[in-house]
Amino acid sequence: MISRVRDGSGADGAHQDIAPVESAQWATISLRAIVVSVILIPILVFWVEYTESVANGPDLAAMSLPMASTFALLVLVAVNLLLRKFAPRAAFSQLELLVIYSMNTLGVYIGGIGLMQFLHPALVGWSYFATPQNRWDQWFHFIRKWAVPDPSVIPEYYSGRSSFFTIPHLMGWAGAICVWSAFLFVLLFCLYCIATLMRRQWVDNERLTFPIVQVPMEITKDGGATALWTNRLFWAGAGIAIILETIATIHFTVAPNMPYFPIKPEKSLDLGQNFTTPPWNAMGYTTMAFYPLVIGLTYLLSLDVSFSCWFFYLLSKFEAVACTALGFRDASAGPALAQMPYTAQQGFGAFVGLALFSLWLGRKHLRGACRRALLNDRTVDDSDEPISYRTALVGLAVTAVLLIVFGAAMGLGVLTSAIFFALFFVLALAFTRIRAEAGLPWGQGPSGLSHGTMISLMGTESFSRQELTGFAFLQWFDADWRCQPQTIQLESMKMMGGGQRKAINPRALTAALGVAVVVGTIAAWGSCLGIYYHYGAASAAVNDWRTSLGHYPFDTLQNQLNTPKPMDAPKISGALTGLIVVTLLSVMRTQFVWWPLHPIGYAIGNTDTMTWIWFAVMLGWLAKSLILRFGGAGSYRNALPFFLGLVLGDYAISGLWSLYFVITGQPGYRTFPI
Repeated sequence: MISRVRDGSGADGAHQDIAPVESAQWATISLRAIVVSVILIPILVFWVEYTESVANGPDLAAMSLPMASTFALLVLVAVNLLLRKFAPRAAFSQLELLVIYSMNTLGVYIGGIGLMQFLHPALVGWSYFATPQNRWDQWFHFIRKWAVPDPSVIPEYYSGRSSFFTIPHLMGWAGAICVWSAFLFVLLFCLYCIATLMRRQWVDNERLTFPIVQVPMEITKDGGATALWTNRLFWAGAGIAIILETIATIHFTVAPNMPYFPIKPEKSLDLGQNFTTPPWNAMGYTTMAFYPLVIGLTYLLSLDVSFSCWFFYLLSKFEAVACTALGFRDASAGPALAQMPYTAQQGFGAFVGLALFSLWLGRKHLRGACRRALLNDRTVDDSDEPISYRTALVGLAVTAVLLIVFGAAMGLGVLTSAIFFALFFVLALAFTRIRAEAGLPWGQGPSGLSHGTMISLMGTESFSRQELTGFAFLQWFDADWRCQPQTIQLESMKMMGGGQRKAINPRALTAALGVAVVVGTIAAWGSCLGIYYHYGAASAAVNDWRTSLGHYPFDTLQNQLNTPKPMDAPKISGALTGLIVVTLLSVMRTQFVWWPLHPIGYAIGNTDTMTWIWFAVMLGWLAKSLILRFGGAGSYRNALPFFLGLVLGDYAISGLWSLYFVITGQPGYRTFPI
């Protein structure tokens, strides 16, 4: 997480953004790149919604390198290679391809889990799943009617055999769609303002590696005419992934007797099932997996990051075993000791620590940005930022106030709303920082994220019934962060920078991403509601995990109302422990070059991120370690195409199989995550 440079600017503290720079000559974003994106986003969003909700295919959106937009980029590169050969003037440049990829990814994320896929079930489930037995009607008077669709349109949402695109359904949903679309626009712009303020510190000063962007940048070199396609090691890696995934797909969909190699977590790969007696059974579910894409992406990480990720995950397992061995989890130990070692709370504290230390590391840059924004200090240049520092700071202030007011309108107290959104953006900053240094295939935030942690630490007795109801309706964007949009916002800024080519106009990038947000939001509403009104959310044709968001927040709410709990001091201690540990790790990393443990690994190891991928990460780390040890940097570079082949081969074949299942209507196979 932390740069080896103490403040990201050099020993004398002089910052790179203090001296004015000459006016840059920007590359422009072509109109055709925008048009292609506007056409592709609705197609990709529908592909995502149908595949994940109906066809039972792989997660096309919930990846750090989203399969939908990456697969589309591979197709565009193939088309572009033909254009370069037969109509070179019509061929796309690398920047155009990267703009299309960035816009597609942001649009796809909006339609993914944790955003639109979780929103619409929550807006109707409170009515559909209410019964006299579960007594949900006791908090119905707290529901803001302007924030939910008209109850008349809910039955056919669940029964199906209808169409969303009818006048009654469109009118019944119009109010809710406008409210939550406006909320989403404000939320995303607030994230964008924060990303803009942190961009120079992370990209230019600390020079974070951004592992995920290396893949689209590599395959779009020279408009796709990269030497990667002629490298034998690349095709060897791609071939391994293609063969393994194809055999597994055939086994699970067509020929169950066909032998296959288990890539994903399976019961036979769960190490925890072999330990059935205390204290070893405390390790719980500990599964191995051999995802080709995970091994390939791990090769792009620095060794200290990849080592720390799997090391701290296994350490958390050892902590659980040790606590059991010491008797903390005995029946007589009491509820406080039974929850030792407070892994979830350590993860929360670690995320807060990562964000705070990152802000401290960039303090000089942020002071310069404030001088430019508030005092118009011309010694601080912001011409190469996506929006000016003044716009970013004012935008951050205005959107923060709007979000707090919205939270209050939904039933939260003003102070509660302010704390909730402050925690959300602090955790989001840490999550984005983790992605910028540890580009794992997917990531999870700390258990409970903002709202869940507030309630867990402070206890339900600290909040009114109205506030708990408000939290239930705000849980959809604070439940699963695999499609957290700030990550692609900052990665887009990184990809559009200079290097060996002219940088793109950053203000034009802002406009392009704004178009992607609008188109992606409209496409997500239309695709999600169109699919659910056609198939029926209560039918077996729709993925029940996604529809569970229609009742899960309210099951939790009712349980909170039935069994109120006070403030939990031991959990707060666990969070403080995580904060202290990650701060110590960060300080050690900035002071000692030899320090082997990365604070990001500690934060990740105390979340669910590593649950399915720790073993594959270990394999990727081991491969890179051995290659560097015995072959040096030259061998590392020579072997890189093989590991990129593992990633792209996995994505290409999984995307093709997904399209096959969409076209044929045959139940699919989830190549990943599980």
